[in-house]
Amino acid sequence: MKELTKHYLPIIKALIIPYLFFFFVLFYPIAYFVDTPGGITEVESIISVDYNQDKEITGTISSTYIVSINRPTFFQFMLSSFSDYNYANVIRGTYANYTNEEINQISYLDKETSVNAAVIVAYQKAQDLNQDIIIDYYEKVMVFGKATYLSYYDDIEFGDEFLYLIGDSDQVVDDHTQIGPNTQNASSYEFFFKNSEGETYSRILTKDEETNLFGITLKLYYLVNKDTIFPKYQEQSSNIGGPSGGLLQTLAIYNMLVEEDITKGLKIAGTGTINYDGSVGYIGGVEQKIITAYLNKVDVFFIPFLSETYTYDNYLEALRACEKHGIDPTGWLVPVASFQDALDYLAGLE
Repeated sequence: MKELTKHYLPIIKALIIPYLFFFFVLFYPIAYFVDTPGGITEVESIISVDYNQDKEITGTISSTYIVSINRPTFFQFMLSSFSDYNYANVIRGTYANYTNEEINQISYLDKETSVNAAVIVAYQKAQDLNQDIIIDYYEKVMVFGKATYLSYYDDIEFGDEFLYLIGDSDQVVDDHTQIGPNTQNASSYEFFFKNSEGETYSRILTKDEETNLFGITLKLYYLVNKDTIFPKYQEQSSNIGGPSGGLLQTLAIYNMLVEEDITKGLKIAGTGTINYDGSVGYIGGVEQKIITAYLNKVDVFFIPFLSETYTYDNYLEALRACEKHGIDPTGWLVPVASFQDALDYLAGLE
């Protein structure tokens, strides 16, 4: 037995190193992200409005998605480098401290609130043409970000609603913008939240010694009152997250509400967030979305254009992507700053 051990031990030692190397390459995640071209999804397959059922819609309105891999393995990272269509970079900022599961939670929170914004903007615009349409909404302040030093980090979830806190002089503070001015006299305060199950809970949050902050980011959202809205709408489950489909969702919902077919038989796609005032916002992954749109042969692709002096303006990024990949943007790449810009463009088409 000892002779066998002596004989095979050098071989085993020699095999361990390449085995560990391949295990590391195949399974160890690295602090990068990889974006690759994805596809387009017709908004009607995700959101439907119980209205104008007999209306004939001759074209399509689709949001554009890309495939993002957070913390890929070395093997996945190396594979991605073989295609000029892919983009990889280091995960930076607060996202560097989040797990992949937490990043997914933020992405789906973004999508949920984006759909609500799209419904609000589309219904308000359609209401100008049809007073039977009713849209009502309410405000909710939700947890949007968490720092590593947040007290009870694991107890407070992304999307939990902030209700109030007990501030200085036992004052009840329910306005999240007034948290700072009302938490000056102590280092710890009791915060009250409501989770996704509707349960109210409280936690004592303590300020970080270096930043003097509690480590929690709160954001105000407007959410549709589904009890009073008319006509009703349904949203199907989808594994696509993020807010970048907001503009196209707004266009599609609006088209379901009005008598005219704004698609005019065209294959319409695009990207851009939607704000409550109808303006659009920047998105990421521009290069991969341009490639996706080109490969899917869309007729019209809307993209945010907010500043011709900003190097990373989405439209300017899109033009550089077209030049890089030999794509002619003429006639189909359409810059917009608002939902109204997109409507005006479609209205002007033959």
